[in-house]
Amino acid sequence: MVRRRLFSLAVALGLSSAASSQSFDNKSVVALHNAGLGDNTIIAKVNGLPCDYDVSTDGLIALKRADVSDDVIAAMVARCSASPHLQSVGAGSADPVAAHPPGIYVMQDWLGTPQMQLMRPSKASGIKVTGNGSILLPYVGKLVLPDEHSRVGVKTHRPVFYFYFLAGDRKVSDFGTPDSVAAQSPDEFTLVRFKVKKNEREVGTGKVSAYSSRRGIDTRDAIRFETSEVGESAFKVSASQDLEPGEYAFVLTGANGTARVYDFTIA
Repeated sequence: MVRRRLFSLAVALGLSSAASSQSFDNKSVVALHNAGLGDNTIIAKVNGLPCDYDVSTDGLIALKRADVSDDVIAAMVARCSASPHLQSVGAGSADPVAAHPPGIYVMQDWLGTPQMQLMRPSKASGIKVTGNGSILLPYVGKLVLPDEHSRVGVKTHRPVFYFYFLAGDRKVSDFGTPDSVAAQSPDEFTLVRFKVKKNEREVGTGKVSAYSSRRGIDTRDAIRFETSEVGESAFKVSASQDLEPGEYAFVLTGANGTARVYDFTIA
C-alpha cells in the first residue's frame, strides 16, 4: 500500500510538464487558411489566444489580399479591440509605464538605445524522476530544459524585468494557455537558478519518500526578488541580490501541475 502511494506521488511529479509557447499572429492565420481549415476552426484559435495580431490598416489589407474571410478578420479585430491599449506601443518600448502586450520583459539597458525584450516561455524536455521511494533514495522530480544556455542573454548582474498582465481577460492564463485563470502578480512566479548537466538545465520540482513528500520548486534553488507596481497590472521586478553568471528562469506553476518557464542567461 505504501509503495502504491509512493508510486502515485512519483507519477504526479512526472506529470508536471512545461507548457510550450504558442506564437499565433497574422502569418499563422494565413497559414491555417492556406492549409484549408474552415473559418470556425480558425476563429476558435483566434479567440483562444491573446491578441498578437496586426490589425492596423496595412495589416487588414494584407489579410484580405491573402483571401482570409471577413468573419476571421472581424474575429481578429474583436480580439484586439477588447484590449485596445495593446496596440498603443511596440513591445520593445523602453518606457515602463507605456502599455505593453502581456508578458515578461527584460530591460536591455546595456544597449546603445535601451529597449525591452519580450521573453517567450521555453518548452521543457519534461520532468525527470529519479530514485526508488526509499529514505535513502526518495523519488525526486526535476524540471528539465534542453541545451546548456538560454537564448535570452542578459549582460548585467542585477537585471530588471517588467511583468505586464491583462487583468480583465481570464483566458490568458500563463500568457497564452486558454480557459483558465490568468496570473495577476509576479509573486505567483518563482525565480530559480538551474543546474547545468550534460547539455541540459534542471531544477528540482519535488521529493517523495516513504515518510514525507514535497511538491514544488526546491527552496534551495529559489531566489528572492523585489517587486513594485509601475502602472495598472504592471510591475517592476529585480533580484534582491546580484546574480552570478549562470542559467535562471521565472517559473509559473499552474493549478493542474503544469509550468511555464521564462529562462535567461547571465553572461
